[in-house]
Amino acid sequence: MAGVEEFFGSPGKIAMMKRSAALSTLLKDDPRYAYYGRMVGVSDPTGDIAETLMALAHLVGASATYYYPKTSADSLFRNFAENGYASDRHEHYWGGHSAYVASQSILAEHALPEDLQLMVIDEKTPRSLVAEVAGLCQSCEVMPVPGSTMRGRARRGINLIACDQHGRPVANASSFVMHHPKSPYCNDMFWGMLATREDRRGEKLALVLGAKVIVHMWENEGARGFTTGVRDDNAPSKSLCNKLGVTDSDWVFAQCLDTEILGSSTVTK
Repeated sequence: MAGVEEFFGSPGKIAMMKRSAALSTLLKDDPRYAYYGRMVGVSDPTGDIAETLMALAHLVGASATYYYPKTSADSLFRNFAENGYASDRHEHYWGGHSAYVASQSILAEHALPEDLQLMVIDEKTPRSLVAEVAGLCQSCEVMPVPGSTMRGRARRGINLIACDQHGRPVANASSFVMHHPKSPYCNDMFWGMLATREDRRGEKLALVLGAKVIVHMWENEGARGFTTGVRDDNAPSKSLCNKLGVTDSDWVFAQCLDTEILGSSTVTK
């Protein structure tokens, strides 16, 4: 599948991901920047962070900084607004060894229903199935990453799905490398894209897949931290993350948006 572009979402978000992919190639040797398929972000939120995020948003439509102190977030967002940019906020949830231990415990107690088959998306996965997984994520208001990331080609990681008897995806969980090898956060991985088909909710599918992804990344990819963004009013996601040892921190994911370019006031749920 090398060389085949697979992007999903609205025209504005697809354009953003294409621009971000190109920009990430230019910035790949700079440890300040992070990327896992959606947008180029900043790992080190110091110095001229506001100007950097606004410049990135002006180029591609959206940008984000990770590890940004909660206590300074309102001031940053005011700066965006004063310069004509929109903002979005997710609480920065993080888990280290406790997430690995919690995930092991969950997998010792819970398994997928017998009618489901576990699959890893890779280079051999049919494009139609990758598109179905992206559709499942979108049905849960979760923005899918490009196919090159899901397949583990653009970034090391894993995209794990559970499929029913007809080969249709019913649940998804993902984790990918996002930081530069020389970043102080190089062993913190993006973790998330948890999605479950509506008719299979309540079966702990996201919990089990989320745990499997954490264990895999810890044992096979050198992960020592897992990071994800959760909206403050999203009680179900908070609860699931807490069960997996991924908990709220003193940081936020702070996003800067050029809504005219992006065509939306949000990137993901």
